Amino acid sequence: MAPSILACGSNAASHLAINHPDDVSVLTSTVYHPSLPPISNSSQIVDLILTSAHSLLLISPETSPDETRPRNILLGAGTNKFGQLGPRCALWDDIKPESRWKPLNLLNSAGIEGNWEPVQIASTWTTSFVVYQRFIASKPVNESTESGSSSTISNNDLNKLLQENDNVGQIVISCGSNDFGELGSSSKSPLILDAPAEIPISQASQKPTIVDLGLKADERVQLIKGGQRHVIAVINDKKNQQKVIGWGASRKGELDPSSTLSHNLSVGSSISTSKGKGKGKAVSRLAISSPTVINLPIQHGDRIIDISLGASHTLALLSNGTVLAWGSNLKGQISGIHELKDIKSIAATWGGSYFLTKSDQVYSQGSNSHSQLLRGGIEVNSEIGQIDLPKGWKPKDIFAGSEHLLVHMIKDNGESQEEEEEGLWTGGWNEHGNLGLGDQADRSNLQKVDFRGKINGLWGGCASTWVWTD
Repeated sequence: MAPSILACGSNAASHLAINHPDDVSVLTSTVYHPSLPPISNSSQIVDLILTSAHSLLLISPETSPDETRPRNILLGAGTNKFGQLGPRCALWDDIKPESRWKPLNLLNSAGIEGNWEPVQIASTWTTSFVVYQRFIASKPVNESTESGSSSTISNNDLNKLLQENDNVGQIVISCGSNDFGELGSSSKSPLILDAPAEIPISQASQKPTIVDLGLKADERVQLIKGGQRHVIAVINDKKNQQKVIGWGASRKGELDPSSTLSHNLSVGSSISTSKGKGKGKAVSRLAISSPTVINLPIQHGDRIIDISLGASHTLALLSNGTVLAWGSNLKGQISGIHELKDIKSIAATWGGSYFLTKSDQVYSQGSNSHSQLLRGGIEVNSEIGQIDLPKGWKPKDIFAGSEHLLVHMIKDNGESQEEEEEGLWTGGWNEHGNLGLGDQADRSNLQKVDFRGKINGLWGGCASTWVWTD
């Protein structure tokens, strides 16, 4: 039996993978297509992505002690109207959406040969991105090593082999719509012999293509995330040096780090709005951009450890517990973020920003059109403020959907050695039942979801909530 995934919320394109097209307001088991080979429920879910009408799921299969490590498995569900799940039915309006998790193969249709496996996934509104890495099958060594213990090839050794044996270790594949240049396609890659010319804006892809990030042999994609219309990737090299690359929509400052340099951002500042809009001095920017390096003011020794994207803003959590933010500030979603300290987790809704501190406090700022700031009602300002947490519980992590928040809670047993009790709490916009509370009413405070079981993973999507459980 494959890993158990529960979902709720918007489902008009059958993208919840629950085998029907109706919205659901309680957590419901997702369904795997019968064409899939057997997948153990001990397999690990690497990531899960859901945007407007399609979903991506990346699974790392379980390996038995005497077997060669299998490749990761890429699955998809929902509509493929724009080719966001591959070219099989791109632009065919008469093809029904896939209502169950089904395997995707983007490499063959892209004309790429060789041994590759998917290692990361991301998506914008109707465009998908998959990071593929050259696959080296590692087989456990049953005989004793010099140290007297058994061993396998480590990730570091795998990366070293990749660097020594080929000039290109990773590629990023894109497919789907291209309204804001999200495809980032290029004809420069030698991996595609018959590479297409640049895809025109507003024309969906006919087949998956490689995004030209200029990756060198020793560079790997550490993180890749998509907002509604822009994509951010963090690249790491063998010297542990990072660079940030972004592409797609750029008019609202999505790819402009200048807002991270300001220490006096206030609500309504137009440092990140398009020309002629908002308050104050307007800034003129290109509407779209191909992959470009974003130079961030990061001090030597600090590193980006996580990123989270809203509709048109980006949060970057640094290893020193501070946060960088850039992009639109129309809702006050990035005001004063440079002042935050001791942050251990970040999350972004379309127009809001959320932070979990090392002292177990949760803060929110930005849009509150559906009470998603979770501070007791809609009549609260957009400035940063603390969210009330349920008594006797402490937050383990936070996750955001399009306009709702998920909080993984742990029962605070003090010094007790009792087994840890956990729970899922949700709040904010709930038009499609995405809070999992059995109705469609918005919540201005966090509410506990009727759910029992171990939470192995949580994801917030576009009007949807996902739980990986035992």
